[in-house]
Amino acid sequence: MRTLVDTAFHALGFLPPERARDLALFGTRLIRSSRVVDSSRLQQDLWSLLFSNPIGLAAGFDKNAVAVSSLGKMGFGFIEIGSVTKNPRRGNPKRPRMFRLEQDQAIVNQLSLPNDGLQRIEQRLRRHFNRAQRSAESVHQRARPVLGANIAPEPENKDAASCCEELVSCFQSLQPVVDYIALNVSCPNGARRFIDVLPPKEIAKLVESMRAAEPGKRRIPLLVKISPDFLPNEYLALADLAIDGVFDGIIAGNTTTMRTTALRSPDANEAGGLSGKPLASGTDRLLAELYRHTKGKVVLVGCGGVFSVQDAMRQILNGASLVQLYTGLVYRGPRLVDQMRFEFSTMLRQYKLSSIGDAVGKAVS
Repeated sequence: MRTLVDTAFHALGFLPPERARDLALFGTRLIRSSRVVDSSRLQQDLWSLLFSNPIGLAAGFDKNAVAVSSLGKMGFGFIEIGSVTKNPRRGNPKRPRMFRLEQDQAIVNQLSLPNDGLQRIEQRLRRHFNRAQRSAESVHQRARPVLGANIAPEPENKDAASCCEELVSCFQSLQPVVDYIALNVSCPNGARRFIDVLPPKEIAKLVESMRAAEPGKRRIPLLVKISPDFLPNEYLALADLAIDGVFDGIIAGNTTTMRTTALRSPDANEAGGLSGKPLASGTDRLLAELYRHTKGKVVLVGCGGVFSVQDAMRQILNGASLVQLYTGLVYRGPRLVDQMRFEFSTMLRQYKLSSIGDAVGKAVS
């Protein structure tokens, strides 16, 4: 029998993509807490944070941290909000600026980082953080998902010093109210690539400034989000920074501006960042290369093309400790998370593995 949530999700497919996303965020209030209980075999302790399962929500869905509590009921092991910029942004004024590629199970976005800005998002996260702290006092409270924030400079900003000032402000303000922060150096919607404004050596100096501004004694995990469009020397230079301890992990990857002739949907040639199924094989290759390069010593997060537990398991076998999804949720619906959590135990038995951590990198020679 179709539930109210299923019916609402089906109806969203008839709306423009951006409007559908906004209504989906509002509609998460209808979701009841998941009844699927994570097996201890799915747990991982990474950066001294307990992930109840390896499935995360990628940045871009809840940009403004308006649905963190309700999204937490869906069974995610972790949730990443943002991208957050220092100042509020309306983003690209052109409409439409999101396109469904139905035949390709993909999305193209030209959003250019619209968000409510650091001050308002920090206030929402602080309220959520305080509620979570109070809820944690109950022994019956389900473990909350790990919460991350994705931060980025304004895409039009071509000045290195201004980019650094923006990012240090975001880091300093959000550090007390999230569990980790991801530095987005790979948004494809800007006038100039961030990595051209701040090459890896300068990014290392930026992180030093961020750490110097870190309030209190708590050292928060800092990840870097790379792009499938980066050249090998670019993403391997960032991987070297992670090996050296500048970053605590790498999210691989992001949307891509590349297009292949295999795309069949009418809007496939729209400019912007492509996400979804077409990214799956490239994400697998990127993860495997990073895992080999770092010798498995850096935590990798797979992001791109996860539509099923098979997709997620493939990324984990290629070196990811965690995986993120977004477009898969758009096409498969809110039940996808519970389905994947339930099926992971079967996958582990199939591969004769005792835990999800034992699966990391097993396919990489």
